[in-house]
Amino acid sequence: MVSEDSSVADGSKTTEIEVTADFSKALSSCDTVIISDSYMKADFKKIIYPKIVEAVQNNKNIVCTVKLEEKMLNNIKVMCESRKVNFSYCVCEEKYNILNMEAVQLEKIQTPIIFVLGTGDRSGKFEIQLCLRENLMQMGYKISQVGSRNYCELMDFHSFPKFMYSTEITEEEKVIYFNNFIKDIELNDNSDVIIIGIPGGIMPFNDKYTNGFGILAYEISQAVKPDAAVFTTLYEDYNKEYFESIDNTIKYKFGFEIDCYNLSNIQFDWMKFENLNEQFYITLDYNFISKKKDKLNSYKLNKPIYNILEEKGDIDMAQYLINRLSEDENYNIV
Repeated sequence: MVSEDSSVADGSKTTEIEVTADFSKALSSCDTVIISDSYMKADFKKIIYPKIVEAVQNNKNIVCTVKLEEKMLNNIKVMCESRKVNFSYCVCEEKYNILNMEAVQLEKIQTPIIFVLGTGDRSGKFEIQLCLRENLMQMGYKISQVGSRNYCELMDFHSFPKFMYSTEITEEEKVIYFNNFIKDIELNDNSDVIIIGIPGGIMPFNDKYTNGFGILAYEISQAVKPDAAVFTTLYEDYNKEYFESIDNTIKYKFGFEIDCYNLSNIQFDWMKFENLNEQFYITLDYNFISKKKDKLNSYKLNKPIYNILEEKGDIDMAQYLINRLSEDENYNIV
């Protein structure tokens, strides 16, 4: 990957930013270093922390989305303060205090809701959430959003609430609390549309790769009902019947319908998974995905399939969803 265009990381359009392994040299061309969580695990103390020290010593701001031990967190804070550089620790504490709440009933949500869900991790859910946010805001809509990751406040919207992972409350309470959480967002933000990104998948791939059994997706679907929904799927050589099957699964298991699909350029590496019992993924070129997407759409499915990585793919998806909401007589979306 070194010396290649950075687009090689996700198979998207060329960025004209070159990948380098020379961290020290790269510092000279930036003012902020982002330390982000990664699917590829590295020894934080031995590899990442020394890079933070070097960056601070070179008067670079630090943004960190990785959860740190308290001692290390305090060390970085002190170090940044002494060099007068900014340190943003974007591992957000729970803002929604469920201890002060009594789970009673589901509240009616009046604002249109768009769900973004998918087959599992790395299927492009978060990228779609960001694209929808950007495009709908450019169209003039005020957007509230709950992202499927834990550092969304960095991008000025709500992270997925931690209480949904808690073992201290019942599953029934989680459903009601999430509903009330969305109701509070509606009342406080007064937005035109609420986008909700759903972490994980909708069902197990097999006995080893369970995808959380789709429990989160089910609980969220019971808490609030979407007015539009995007489903993104990891790449495989699908046929028409696959999408019809997903349609039926979502409709009868979760109680709503998918409005459109996204075909991701990430493919699960089943061979490595079987041999090494670890999750590996293959990144495919977005042009290849566009050809597959066009072929699938030629089957005249009743739902359009998009590739958000291609030019205007994300814009077309956003416009399609707005058109769908505009058809609903319950909402004044223009």
